[in-house]
Amino acid sequence: MLEMATAVIEAKGEELRLCYQCGTCTAICPWGNLKDFNPRKLIEMVRLGFEGFEDDSWRCVTCKHCWDKCPNQINIPQLFQAVRSVLLAWNACPPELKATLTSLRDEGNPWQQPKANRGSWIKEMSVPVYEKGTEHLLFTCCTNDFDPRNQLDARAAVELLRMAGVSFGYAGNRQVCCGDIPYTVGENELFAGLQEKNQGLFAELDVKKIITLSPHCQNAFKNRYEYKGGKPSSVHLVELLAKLVKEGTLKPQHEVTMKATYHDPCYLGRYNGIYDEPRAILAAIPGLEFIEMNTIRENSFCCGGGGGGGWLETLKGERLGDLRVCEAMECGAEVIVTACPYCVQMLEASILGLGIDAKLKVKTVSEVLLSSLKNEVR
Repeated sequence: MLEMATAVIEAKGEELRLCYQCGTCTAICPWGNLKDFNPRKLIEMVRLGFEGFEDDSWRCVTCKHCWDKCPNQINIPQLFQAVRSVLLAWNACPPELKATLTSLRDEGNPWQQPKANRGSWIKEMSVPVYEKGTEHLLFTCCTNDFDPRNQLDARAAVELLRMAGVSFGYAGNRQVCCGDIPYTVGENELFAGLQEKNQGLFAELDVKKIITLSPHCQNAFKNRYEYKGGKPSSVHLVELLAKLVKEGTLKPQHEVTMKATYHDPCYLGRYNGIYDEPRAILAAIPGLEFIEMNTIRENSFCCGGGGGGGWLETLKGERLGDLRVCEAMECGAEVIVTACPYCVQMLEASILGLGIDAKLKVKTVSEVLLSSLKNEVR
């Protein structure tokens, strides 16, 4: 393992040299609430070439807490990605993640589903196919396309965009995963391939504006993709919906009687600074009693789904989502509202695991807003 530090530095982990072992990352890491996880120790072990860090290298969920608080402004999630990149090259990877990466290579999605099934959820909705001249490309997350629960959010998004008269279209199985998973687990070649396919699609269709449903897609297009030609603008759906509600194009009018709290997704909040828009939408809905949890906005607690976390086996009692769900219960909420398919997936799994599904539900901003517009409980 003596060559580990050099390999990590060469794999975009050059900031490894900058850590002066203050321990802030370990103090702020959400895993410290559940188990012994020491990013500071792992960084030093890698730098010195010691063994024993391999399993913990996959623990980071790239929530960005450590990066934001680091006094030396080190991109610690990138360090973990570089370590993972080296481990992947040495074939040291969790088996369930291997299956996920294989599916991404072969089918363009992490769900181990045929690429032809990507647009099956839209058949009964007659969602328009994106053509040149359409104003917005609706880019759904793989989780929206293949997970039946998150397909509900995609359907709600389509209904809201139609109500608002937004010009949009969907590319179906011509699109592939945005590449968030391979990027954060250090599979750089796979990320580059997915990026190239999506950029080719954007160029072919002359896409100027993209609407994303996942903060992970939004962050990839806005902050990770390297465009050779023109860069299309991208907006997360909640940003657009907040604008439409403020302008009066969408007018919530029917009461939605619930005690709701809002969970800030890491990639919507800390990575892209979107905090006010979802709260403005919820504030505009009649009958909704809004309650904030203790950790919100920049200090919001992670669901555990980022950095490949949603695709790894996690033992009961060691799930970050459990802590977030308990926090929602403590503040008296009946519904956790969020704006990320990964968060929906992780929080609902924790609710079921804790056996409190009769007391607490998870909804997306789109689903709650549509309920107020249509006078339906969704």
